[in-house]
Amino acid sequence: MRHRWILLSLLIALPAWAQSPSSPSVNAPEAARQGAPTKKHTLSLAELSQRDLELSGMSPQRLIEFKIRSDQLVSEATLELGYTPSPSLLADVSHLKVYLNDELMGVAPIEAGAPGETQRQTLSLDPRLISDFNRLRLELVGHYSKICEDPTHSSVWVNVAGDSTLTLQQQTLPVANDLANLPLPFFDDSDDSPLELPLVLPPSPSLDAQRAGGIVASYFGAQANWRGQRFPVSFDTPPAQHAIVLATNEHRPAVLADYPAVDGPTIEMISHPDSPYDKLLVLMGRDDAELVTAAQALALGNTLLRGQSARIDGLDTLEPRKPYDAPAWIVTDRPITFAELIDYPEQLQTQGRTPRPLNVDLRLPPDLFIWQNELIKLKLDYRYSQPVKDATSRLDVSINDEFLKSFVLDQDGSEGERSLLQVPLLKNWLLPEQEADIPALKVGTRNHLTFDFAYANRVGMSGSEEQCRPLISVPHQAGIDKSSSLDFSSYPHYLSMPALRTFTHAGFPFSRLADLSQTLVIMPTSPSELELTALFDSLGRIGAQTGYPGVALKLSDDWASAEKTDADILALGSLPDNLDDSAQIVALGDDARSRLRLVSISEDDNTPDATQTDAVDREVSVTAHGPIAALVGLKSPYFDQRSIVALLAKTPGDYRLLNASMNDPVVISQIRGSIAVIRDSGVRSDVVGERYHVGELPWATWLWYHLSTHPKLMAAIAVIAIVLMALLLWVLLRRLGTRRLSRDED
Repeated sequence: MRHRWILLSLLIALPAWAQSPSSPSVNAPEAARQGAPTKKHTLSLAELSQRDLELSGMSPQRLIEFKIRSDQLVSEATLELGYTPSPSLLADVSHLKVYLNDELMGVAPIEAGAPGETQRQTLSLDPRLISDFNRLRLELVGHYSKICEDPTHSSVWVNVAGDSTLTLQQQTLPVANDLANLPLPFFDDSDDSPLELPLVLPPSPSLDAQRAGGIVASYFGAQANWRGQRFPVSFDTPPAQHAIVLATNEHRPAVLADYPAVDGPTIEMISHPDSPYDKLLVLMGRDDAELVTAAQALALGNTLLRGQSARIDGLDTLEPRKPYDAPAWIVTDRPITFAELIDYPEQLQTQGRTPRPLNVDLRLPPDLFIWQNELIKLKLDYRYSQPVKDATSRLDVSINDEFLKSFVLDQDGSEGERSLLQVPLLKNWLLPEQEADIPALKVGTRNHLTFDFAYANRVGMSGSEEQCRPLISVPHQAGIDKSSSLDFSSYPHYLSMPALRTFTHAGFPFSRLADLSQTLVIMPTSPSELELTALFDSLGRIGAQTGYPGVALKLSDDWASAEKTDADILALGSLPDNLDDSAQIVALGDDARSRLRLVSISEDDNTPDATQTDAVDREVSVTAHGPIAALVGLKSPYFDQRSIVALLAKTPGDYRLLNASMNDPVVISQIRGSIAVIRDSGVRSDVVGERYHVGELPWATWLWYHLSTHPKLMAAIAVIAIVLMALLLWVLLRRLGTRRLSRDED
């Protein structure tokens, strides 16, 4: 993997001052002598399973997986099971078996006195069997007759209620102050809930301190990935939870007022002074530059860290990141095999009488040039055990839970088979009216391909009633070969802008370089806690979308620097006066005054890649109370093919609304176009202002693409071309006729 930054040499030392009596890491508050904190966590089986919970003779098992944080110990586990059995089941020989990590925990009986009615059982699970990753298995033993029965009969079923729950009594474990555990306990991969990690800074932090916080946020955002992330900021005092503290020797939060000075970029893990079961990750330096170095070392070299404290002795600049090489994105300059897309070796293998579907996740860069629903080639190699003769078994391929195509599983191809499949691609970054309801990979969003081996099983009975013989199918095995591939290398990068949805869904245009080396953030002077929260949330979101920390990020609080820096601009708070008159601007002023310019858009004349400018036909100015915020995308006036994305808010209430909205998937899905106005009631998105394009196309493709949006011009050019061609033919034929007549006269 190519990195802009890499840790070349890291000297790890445990300074004597780490055990100084004045250090917060060794001060033992009264709370440390109290019992460990506990909490009760209730999990829904329906949410954990993410599929129906009906057991039948054909599918008698359901596997439910759940995770536990590594710093949590389960002291008690209880399964509240609700289930409705088929009225045909015999109570004395039918029941539900419950397994935890392949150990039988108990049996839920079928009550004879309540056929077809919901029954409830409470089962205690052995907490000693619970680890970081766990499997709860429900297995149906169902009988409707004591002699000569079909085990797959349609009357054999039990429906598990959706309100069935797994309740865990958890106790927090003490965690050692050891950097080797990073990113634990600040982020735990076993925790599927959104990450909330506070950052603690001194009041009025410098630009470099803000940059260090942004690097840390993007690093932990990359770790959180799909879970979501929040980085609330507080000055001086950390909340009672795991947190990150940024400081220098001269400028530090109050929580580190008595902390010893450092002699270089330093990373240390200490106990929270008010919450001994929580940790603080302290990043310090003698000055702001060393603080940034500590943040970069955390983001890129944390695998070398160990012990309570580490001093960074070397951090050198190597090869910069290249465009579109974000780890979370698939490569587009060559074919990519499934071996590069899987997360674990067995991901493409399945087995059982009804094998589970196989999934492959992939995320595409948002500016892939997809014109007129083009297709990509999927070379699919797969293997499967021999299906039943004279019965149709198939492999179903789906995209984002929408059926695409089926392949028949022939016995002759059971040793290995190859198919060539054309997969449609779609992109839509403007308004929802252009969304097409067809199965396709969607550019810039998280996609998943599903491969479902649907076997036809021969089940039932054979022979007479006196000599019946049940027929039960054997388990099947199937898999997608890792050599299967997708090829996006023929698609150039070219995109019509502004398109805010590329920012909210893919961090574009900033994510074009994963280390944010071509990103400039313009911050307000002396930002507040809420303004810094908006910054860190945004950078954490971009890190989650690229899978890489923004270690080369640049920050400024002066718009004059934007005129000298060839970069895309992320602005917080407001825009300068020279951009205030842009067509789509939302002006959020003091005293609850606001001004908005909009354009009326019809569904008929709006195309996703239109190049014309939509003129403003309305301007509204109001004075009102209540929070309002906005996202604005526009072309940068400073450098060609550069963009500005502005997160606009004015009051603390506006910023609270903005920060909450940008972490709400429902709100995010409604943001698109070039302007999005956010209020408590929802989001209004519009496409106004100048359209422009980023990227490059071959000249012939560029010409036809832009002409396609002007049908009248194309018609005029076609008429002119026909007239010129006719005129040319007329002149040519006239000359040929004259020459032939001259030859005849001679």
